[in-house]
Amino acid sequence: MSFLVSHRVGRQVVNIPSFMVRVDSQKHIDFSLTSPFGGGLPGRVKRKNAKAAAKKASGGSGDEEDED
Repeated sequence: MSFLVSHRVGRQVVNIPSFMVRVDSQKHIDFSLTSPFGGGLPGRVKRKNAKAAAKKASGGSGDEEDED
């Protein structure tokens, strides 16, 4: 599991993998509200793929690069 800024203990956002949690606080471990796993926006790659799919569906070439 990645501990970038995607986890929280109660309301405190945790980004340290070795964060010590007391036994009575274990039930409060959850994904951050801004994390893609916790209901936030999709990640960078998913947004990029969705944008490319929308462009391809609208008749574009689907490529990211501009052709000169």
